[in-house]
Parts: sequence; structure tokens; C-alpha cells
Amino acid sequence: MKIIIPNEVIDCISATGNKTAQKNGYKIYAALLRMNKRRNSHGYFPCPSEYLESINKRYSRTVKALVKSGIIKPFTRPEQDKNDIFLSVDKRFYNVRKGICIKYKFLIDISKGRIEDIDFDNQRKLKWYKKVQHSLNELGYEESISRDTFGRRVHHSAIATYKEDLKERGFALIDAKCSQPKLLLKILKENGITDTKYEESFDLDFYSYLVKNLNLKDRTEAKDLFMFWLNSSGYVPNFKIHILFPQASSFIKSLKSKYYKDASSFLQRIEAKIWIDDLLTNIPVDFALPVHDCLIVRDKEVYEVLDYCKSKYEDIDFEVSFL
Repeated sequence: MKIIIPNEVIDCISATGNKTAQKNGYKIYAALLRMNKRRNSHGYFPCPSEYLESINKRYSRTVKALVKSGIIKPFTRPEQDKNDIFLSVDKRFYNVRKGICIKYKFLIDISKGRIEDIDFDNQRKLKWYKKVQHSLNELGYEESISRDTFGRRVHHSAIATYKEDLKERGFALIDAKCSQPKLLLKILKENGITDTKYEESFDLDFYSYLVKNLNLKDRTEAKDLFMFWLNSSGYVPNFKIHILFPQASSFIKSLKSKYYKDASSFLQRIEAKIWIDDLLTNIPVDFALPVHDCLIVRDKEVYEVLDYCKSKYEDIDFEVSFL
């Protein structure tokens, strides 16, 4: 990965330790540059600790050095001092339970400096990466694998054409019924939030419940409404969904308090932890390709994989279909 490294960064990282420490420091800087593409209008970009840890477990040494040198600045907000009610102090703002991670902004001009090629792709060492790599090679696809910074989803060269390319060739899909609505329910419970109507909606079928209670035309309109509710900056085609699910709506609003896309990013990252970091990494087969909230596996192995998935996540309704 070729990046521009300003002199201030070179001086800072050179002082962090030996050659190994410096090499890892440049990887962390490259990671910050990648996340900077998601900066908001104030220049702040999200930087999940789990992402930096995947680059190097001792990432904090580099981040602290960059902050101390005035190269990056964490987002802070004033909070009342615990010992003095008349005094406020600036504290870094993040909330792990709601998926609100620390944000930083660059304080220097990062467009000028020395161009270096950084060996950034640590993912090649990970089990999920090797499994995707092996599967693509077996099928004869180009070896193109990446993972985005927004929702930590994996992208590869088979995603766009797998339905046509693998049709009737002995492959199957394992996916989750009503994936994101059920995932939101799981997150609400983990945060101790009870929305009786939202929980009740899964007694039969979530989208049919929306159709019935909000006077919608069909399931397609219900699915569109859910995506607006979760992902939009505020507008939804039917405002009554806020009345129907008041606690869930309040939680979604809290996720969007700093930036409306944070809600979608949060759910996708939780989804990626399940499907990529756990299931894809640990399923007991050597062939598997991820497609967001589903896995492509060999049809002769699909029920073995299905049993494994069910044993790990009893609250997810896994389904099987054949290509």
C-alpha cells in the first residue's frame, strides 16, 4: 500500500522504538489514513480499536505518540468533573455498547511528504482470509479479497457473479432469515432494552407484522421501510413505525446521534463479527465464501455447516438454499 508520509510522522514514529516497532507504527498510520476516507464535515473519522488491533496488538503506542506529537487529535466533549461541580473537563467520547468508537482528526497536512510502500495486508495471516483464498483458487477466480472499513464486510471476486457461475454446480447457501431485524433484536436485548411490540413482531413473521400493523401494501414495502428506519438520516415513508416500536426507535436514534450512517455501520460490524470473524473462521470445512450475511459452501457439506452454525447461534434462524 503506497502512502504519503509527512516529515512530522517520520520523526514521530522514528522515536517509538526499534525497527520492528517503527514498521508496525507505519502500518497503524496507514490504517488511520484508510479510515480518514470516512471523515465527517468536521474532519473526524471513526477508528474502532478492534480494527487497529487487527493490524497490530500494540497499536496504542503509535496512536499515543501521534496524539502527543500533535499529528492527530481525538474527538472530545466536555463532562462535569466528578470532584468539582463547577469544573468541566474534555474527555474522549466513545460508547462500546452502542458501537460508538473513538474518532480522530488529522492536524497536519497529510498530502505532502515521502511516498512509501507499506506492507499493510495483515489479513493474509488470518484463517478466514486463507479459507476465502483457497475457495477462490479452487473455483478459478481471480484472487481479489478485501475488507471494508465501514461495516468490516469481506468483498471478493466471486460476489458479483456467483449466482450465475455456480448454478447447479454442487453449491449451497446458508443465510439468516430476517437477518438485520433479528440482529437488531439481539443487540437491544444485549443492551438491556425491552421493546415489547418489537419482540412480539417475531412471533410470526416480522415483515408481515409491519404490513398488518402499519397498513402497508406488501412485504417489499415493509422491507424498504425497515431499511429507511435503520439507515436514513431521519426520513421514513411511514412515521408510525416510531410509534409502533418506541424503545427500538430511541436506540436507533442514539446510534445516529453523531452521524446517521453510524447505525448501519454498527449493525454491519456486529454482523461481520458473527459471519466472518466467527463462523467463516471456525466452520469445520475448508471451502466457504462469504456474501455478507450468508456463506456459500459445498452442497455435500451444507448440513454439517448448518449444524455448526446453529450450535453457535441458537437465536439466528439459519436457512439453506441450493444454487
